[in-house]
Amino acid sequence: MGRYVTVLFADLVEHSEAWHRLPRTRMVDLIGEYRYVAEGLAGVYGSIYREWAGDGHMFLFENADTAAQFGLRLIEGWRRSYEESEALSELPHLPIRIGAHFGECSPIAGEGWVGRANGIAKRVEAEADPDAVFVTESLLDLLDLPLYTFEPVGPRRLKGDHLLERKLYRLLAFDHEALAAKPPEALTPEEWFLRGVTLVGTPAENSDDEERCWRAALELRPSFAEAHNNLAILLRSRGQDHEAAPHYQEALRLRPDYPEAHFNYAAMLASRGSSSGAIDHYNAALQLRPDYVDAHHGLAGVLTAQGRVADAESHYREALRLRPDSVEAHNDLAVLLERAGQLDEAADQYREALRIDDDSPQTHYNYALLLESGGDQAGAEDHYRAAIRLWPGYGEAHNNLAILLQDAGDLARAEEHYRKALDARPDDPETHHNYGLFLRARGEHDAAEHHLRIAHDLAPDVPAFRSALEVPR
Repeated sequence: MGRYVTVLFADLVEHSEAWHRLPRTRMVDLIGEYRYVAEGLAGVYGSIYREWAGDGHMFLFENADTAAQFGLRLIEGWRRSYEESEALSELPHLPIRIGAHFGECSPIAGEGWVGRANGIAKRVEAEADPDAVFVTESLLDLLDLPLYTFEPVGPRRLKGDHLLERKLYRLLAFDHEALAAKPPEALTPEEWFLRGVTLVGTPAENSDDEERCWRAALELRPSFAEAHNNLAILLRSRGQDHEAAPHYQEALRLRPDYPEAHFNYAAMLASRGSSSGAIDHYNAALQLRPDYVDAHHGLAGVLTAQGRVADAESHYREALRLRPDSVEAHNDLAVLLERAGQLDEAADQYREALRIDDDSPQTHYNYALLLESGGDQAGAEDHYRAAIRLWPGYGEAHNNLAILLQDAGDLARAEEHYRKALDARPDDPETHHNYGLFLRARGEHDAAEHHLRIAHDLAPDVPAFRSALEVPR
């Protein structure tokens, strides 16, 4: 049965030509990052369907304004990605062109969505200028026009269109301040939703203002699945998991085919130790979106915790195939490989993560652990220091560097880092224990006993901490 929806196509301009100008691996990296940005943003805006066609996306939205603002935000977000990503900054900027049309199309089981509206939207995208959103008159008529800046681009003949010519328009901007100035009693559920979405990614994200938007949308339309999902995300960010859970569950009751809600609920369940439930919902998300990078990554983490190394490695590698520049996935795969004894490949993964982003303190720290275990003390020291330079309060790195320096006989600098480790983590029993042993070795028995006793009091069940206290002076 056909449905009237907004169909939006987004395409990387000069995508094909770039394959001939850039190394294949860098193009794979670039496309993987673009897909990550576009699909993540589509989840925030509540896209009801998305499909990757090899050179661009098709997105479906139930609300015309949501689709229009998603298109404008995608262009802005992709441009900002180049500014913020060290890996992308080394590559030529590929702009996006976007075309959108409101019309009828139909879901076909196992085949996606088909219909005349799809073809028209794709042709509109082909007419669009780089970094521009072109829409048809049928879509423009549905927008809250006083909130948009737009201009006509003239009639165009679109291949395969039943109309001889179709009027197209370029959307230039959306007036967020004008939307915010509307009286609350005049806002529709969709407008409350859009007000909430505009706060995501800003300093007001997860604020009381954002919460008010989701709750107001739900008060007017309790069946608003996307608002339930976004409210749950906000509540979870505040540690209110028990309040978030019913909203994830309601979103999934309303939209069982909602991959983002499955993913978000899975992540919450994993954080609460419900591995079985997390795996079920990660798998549900992947059944709906087989190329869902974050779901592959999240599922790999749960499988790692269960000791299912081969399955976890498979999902980490799939995440990296889809998004090769994911520092987190390279780092987590390296940790998994290291635990499995595949040290050379783990080192390769750490080095690749640092090639992509040399400013990751966690990766420097993990690589230092690997180097130290292999006897490369100098290399380990370099990476511990890099981790501390990037994160001066990195207590674990200070502690491990202190031990390394102590073993090398550099006692003055070792003590300096023990103290910094305790400043960062005053309740960490291991650091108190290590510093206590350090002080005992220097003959400072009273100070040593003080720290050893703190370690024991913080973790009385650890035999090593108890034994250290029982050693006679």
